[in-house]
Amino acid sequence: MKITNLLRSGAAGILAAIMAAAALAGCGESSGAPAEGNSAGDGQLDTAAAVETTEKLYADNLPETEDLGGYTVRFLSSDKNSFEVFEDAADIVDVEVYKRSMMVEDRFNVKIEYTLDDGWGTVGETLKNSVLAGSDDTDIFGAYGYWCIGYATAGYMSNLANLPNLELDQPWWGKLFIDAMSYKGLKYWVTGDIALPYTSGMYCTIVNMNKFASRFQDDNIYQIVRDGQWTMDKMWTYVDGAYEDLNGDGQSNRGDFFGFSYSTEDPIDGLAMAAGVNFTAFDADGVPQIVITKEQTAITFGEKLTRLCTSPSSYLAASDGAYEFVRAFGEGNVLMAVSRLYNIELLLRDMADDFSIITPPKLDETQPTYRTTLHDGTTLMGIPKTVSEQGMTAATYVLEAMAADGSRNLTPVYLDVAMKSKYSRDAESAEMIDLIREHVVADFGFLYSDTGMNNFFRAYTKKGDGIASVIAKKESSWQKSLDKILTALEENAG
Repeated sequence: MKITNLLRSGAAGILAAIMAAAALAGCGESSGAPAEGNSAGDGQLDTAAAVETTEKLYADNLPETEDLGGYTVRFLSSDKNSFEVFEDAADIVDVEVYKRSMMVEDRFNVKIEYTLDDGWGTVGETLKNSVLAGSDDTDIFGAYGYWCIGYATAGYMSNLANLPNLELDQPWWGKLFIDAMSYKGLKYWVTGDIALPYTSGMYCTIVNMNKFASRFQDDNIYQIVRDGQWTMDKMWTYVDGAYEDLNGDGQSNRGDFFGFSYSTEDPIDGLAMAAGVNFTAFDADGVPQIVITKEQTAITFGEKLTRLCTSPSSYLAASDGAYEFVRAFGEGNVLMAVSRLYNIELLLRDMADDFSIITPPKLDETQPTYRTTLHDGTTLMGIPKTVSEQGMTAATYVLEAMAADGSRNLTPVYLDVAMKSKYSRDAESAEMIDLIREHVVADFGFLYSDTGMNNFFRAYTKKGDGIASVIAKKESSWQKSLDKILTALEENAG
């Protein structure tokens, strides 16, 4: 499935694709729905005509221009990668971030004032103190999902459903994620192509192709994925027995070769969701109900996870700190790992061995599709409850325009130029990235961290036995937490 088609707005989308292709040396794919072919063609593009026409067209449905009176939109966020503006930007992604901000300011006659701090706690406390004091200091808030999603239940955030200017069913918004965070139509948070972690936070499997080829000469890992056979059991056949005491010290440690590396933190979340584990599901009234205690999938996954993680062939890093399990892979001493795309960009660009990027494994071959999810730190965007009417109007214009432009320019540059061309090692990995993005899933119980469900499997990578009874015992406390969250979301809707 090609990512080319997320430029979906008729002439505007086609012209945007042409512009991207011309500017980015023929990398004409962009993010989104299925499509065939490549808009870049043979590289002979009428860029002058494209420039003239695209100046008059926008993919979103906002006015082409709007005078908001020079209002200063105060933007508070911990996501520097998506919003930090460098006038002298050199990196291709930073250039798009800068261009997007300038475009929005010029288009609507606004000034965007960014307060950015990649410490989620700092911006979170700033917002909290401001709202509790009744101050109108921030128009747009964007922060680390796991830690800040609870600001909706605390009553700090506005309900964004049905606001003018925000068209949350448009493809540049992560509708699946927005709906998964909603309750009875109440929408306190949005995300999508406005923020890079919506893409870079996707989980994948990375495979050391040099080591794989030397051990499994007759196996084509890409074809295994295409045939629907990439499962936890299939992964196990490669991991089991892979351990080698390379440094000869008789100890299992970092200097040895392992089949799998992991930490007991976010990679486990990615594996669980990929294997079909559902924490909650919405009933006919839009109320999330706990289902993890009623499905066999969670128990089977727990058993397979324990087998994988307790194997002598698996390397356990102390924590996600510095992503040591990915660094071990990058040193060439690990066959495979489950990680976020972001870690590839961050840690593997100089890896000596070639590596592939494929989807995380299914539970088994009866699972109808591959699945993945996003890291729980994916940036969520919201508008504080204390914002003025003028600020609300300006904020919705800025959010919608930034998200739409993100789908036309920022996401394609990140995926097609940075990730596919710069950091991945072969065309098949680019194909796999498209497949991964096609099957992203979300779950209310996982996203709302206060339910206590989202990190459940992290604690059972070394236990596993009796997991069915442990899940059953958790149901009462999970239900109480869920009820509390739902009550708060409804009470804060006003």
